[in-house]
Amino acid sequence: MTENVIVQCRAPLRIGLAGGGTDIPPYVDLYGSEVLNCTINLYVHGELATGGKELLIRCRDSGAQFKATDISQLTLQGPLAIQQAVYHYFIEHHHQGKFIFCSIDTWSEVRFGSGLGASSALTVALIKGFCELLNLPTSSQMLARTAYEIERTKLNLKGGLQDQYAAAFGGFNHFSFLSQYDNKVTPLTLSQTMRHALESQIILIDSQILRSPGQAIEAQSLQIKQCNALRLNYLHKIRTSVIPMAQALADEDIMQFWSLFNSACEQKHHLGEAVLPDSIAPLFRFVMEQGALAGKVCGAGGGGFMLFALPNDKSDIIKAKIRHSFFSHIVQIKIVEQGAQAITVKQQAEHLSQEPCVWMS
Repeated sequence: MTENVIVQCRAPLRIGLAGGGTDIPPYVDLYGSEVLNCTINLYVHGELATGGKELLIRCRDSGAQFKATDISQLTLQGPLAIQQAVYHYFIEHHHQGKFIFCSIDTWSEVRFGSGLGASSALTVALIKGFCELLNLPTSSQMLARTAYEIERTKLNLKGGLQDQYAAAFGGFNHFSFLSQYDNKVTPLTLSQTMRHALESQIILIDSQILRSPGQAIEAQSLQIKQCNALRLNYLHKIRTSVIPMAQALADEDIMQFWSLFNSACEQKHHLGEAVLPDSIAPLFRFVMEQGALAGKVCGAGGGGFMLFALPNDKSDIIKAKIRHSFFSHIVQIKIVEQGAQAITVKQQAEHLSQEPCVWMS
């Protein structure tokens, strides 16, 4: 491996459209999971630069730093646990246990805890970056499986499967998880008309409340282990809604899609306070009362972003009312097809780069 090499990497965030919650163990192992999601034009970024006399990890968002000169000093804990764990994985599996002197810088276009899969996108992006750095072959399946292994086994983080797969594959996908270890990925090819319709209607609103998905996920997992019949019934309905929703998209029936979307989201909100807490419920209800076609809390719930679909003829009016009443940040999304990417951008002694890559669209 050459010194003074810079690799930049990134992975897209995702919006979950159907099936979220069914990809979390033990449900996925007992009943299987169907998930529909798409990646959007928001990213988590990383930069790997070899050289120096230590491992230096920095998060540009929080200012957190970690330094080490030996593998025994890695704690795999704290705010930079994912960065450490990915580094440790490649040291163990692809560098004969030898320490790599380098810096790892990461940053995100949204805050972690947003409900858009940022943590897993970070994991996938760094895996892609290290594969580029060490000249290792990659596939979308490999990226997703490795990220899942690092997060769930090495770090013991609670969660499902869809975030890693979305970040690795990119695009609009129907994921069928027969278990944690068996899956089928079906890309959905949308017509330009349907793509533009979705992009023109979907908005994201930042609730300004960062959520930890652990509470919602732990509660759902415990209810399944205890054979809570009501909760299981809700999850079954969420899972079975996915294929009809994918068919509605294929048929270009956007109103049917949003009708099914709303029904599935109502089921998810029945999963408990952790999904739609009192702290964000007023904003959610307000937008729906203004005439939104559909709405949901992103991710496992509890905060972060909320997704709404607004009718085109009322969109500007509704947005103005949201800004006036809640001073909320509204994001208009674009669907992106490319999953995780990495590229070697320069080789020089001064390795701290601020220059953006020319990424594939």
